[in-house]
Amino acid sequence: MNKTFFLLAMTVVITTFSFSQTEKKKFEITGKLSGFPDSTVIYLYENNTHQADLIDSTFLISGQFHFTGSFQENAIQVLLQTKGSDNYKFFWLENSTIIFTAEKGKFKEAVITGSKTQEEAEKFDIITGGDKLKMISYIRNNPGSTVSASVLSIYSSTWGKDTSTMLYNALTETIKKTSFGQNVLNFISLNKNPKVGDKYVDFGEPDIDDKIVHLSDFKNKVVLLDFWGSWCGPCRANNPELVKVYNEFKSKGFEIFGVAADLDKESWIAAIKKDGLTWQNVTDLQGWNNKAAIIYGIYKYPTNYLIDRNGIIVATDLQGNELINKLRKMLN
Repeated sequence: MNKTFFLLAMTVVITTFSFSQTEKKKFEITGKLSGFPDSTVIYLYENNTHQADLIDSTFLISGQFHFTGSFQENAIQVLLQTKGSDNYKFFWLENSTIIFTAEKGKFKEAVITGSKTQEEAEKFDIITGGDKLKMISYIRNNPGSTVSASVLSIYSSTWGKDTSTMLYNALTETIKKTSFGQNVLNFISLNKNPKVGDKYVDFGEPDIDDKIVHLSDFKNKVVLLDFWGSWCGPCRANNPELVKVYNEFKSKGFEIFGVAADLDKESWIAAIKKDGLTWQNVTDLQGWNNKAAIIYGIYKYPTNYLIDRNGIIVATDLQGNELINKLRKMLN
């Protein structure tokens, strides 16, 4: 065979193989919707742990819409919705051909075909029914499942380090390498989950001026370590009370150290200013994956820890009069 012809032939083979591999990593969503006018905007978000990132948007024409794209994971969870919150559906997207069929006002009943992971997720919901022990059992029996890793990623802080470590260790190596598996490993590596009676666990994160502030900077102070978020309704509703408490006790050696589970710096700073939070606030802008929140095992917002002058955690989740009465005893 002519050497030039051989090299050309190999180039064609390699190019064809590469093209074939690329083709395998593409998804295509065809949507069929009823009850909506033409030009309704359809949004597709990637639903990461506790947050959503826009992938694409398109218009509905004659009751149909179309999305194409690709990603590296075996499957990702996505959110498909129209503007507002009336019509939305979470589902598992794979690099395959997906058909999404729904009626206006009934997105939660949408029929989705073409995604094996979505089929598994639906079976998971039926089998477990939200029961903790059944979910744990499912993960143990399905260590090679993306759904298993996703559920463990969501519930790791709720179930605790011991259970999460046991379930993570049982996962296959491939699933451990997914973003969900990496989230669980991050939790296991960082989590300390201090309790009442324990010494606080130190950490440092950037303030609004990007200066790193540590919990240990508040020596010889009584500190309320407050985990909150600009997006958190109960947190924002409680902030006026915290402002009153801070103003009453700050001259007596009391400090509040706020840690926000935020993703957007502008929204975080706007909330601080609007709510009048004059105490030190920090965030690493990682949302629910905030490093300090993982260290302390935070799974609900707001959550707080009251720390005495010796650095010992003396109470958790004190609000209103309970917090005021406790501070009066500690500071008077």
